[in-house]
Amino acid sequence: MDLGSLPSGSASAPAPESASAQQLIAEYASACTHRPPRDVLGRLGRETAKLLAEGIDAAHVRDGLTKHRTKGLHPSTLPSLVHEAMNAAPTGLARTGSRPSLPAHRGWANPTDPSTAYAEEL
Repeated sequence: MDLGSLPSGSASAPAPESASAQQLIAEYASACTHRPPRDVLGRLGRETAKLLAEGIDAAHVRDGLTKHRTKGLHPSTLPSLVHEAMNAAPTGLARTGSRPSLPAHRGWANPTDPSTAYAEEL
């Protein structure tokens, strides 16, 4: 098949990018300044394989591994970091929920004119 022809069969879109745990860990290790210890890479590899087997998208796992590399945490925290990567609220946007919005906090300050502010109490 040449590059200009249409795909044959029922394929209408390219297959989604998938990566193995081994590929993701190789990317992780190559992005590190110094190669991590074998035990760390092994544990990360097992955690990565579990997440991929669970059906987590490889892009989310890759983002979690990036967070892990920058934070330098224990390998067992990878699922939490992947969760953070998957479900983090967009930066700069307020969270919307069922709770009513509260007015902005304003610190207490002395009134500029005490006689007006405390007219009834003075």
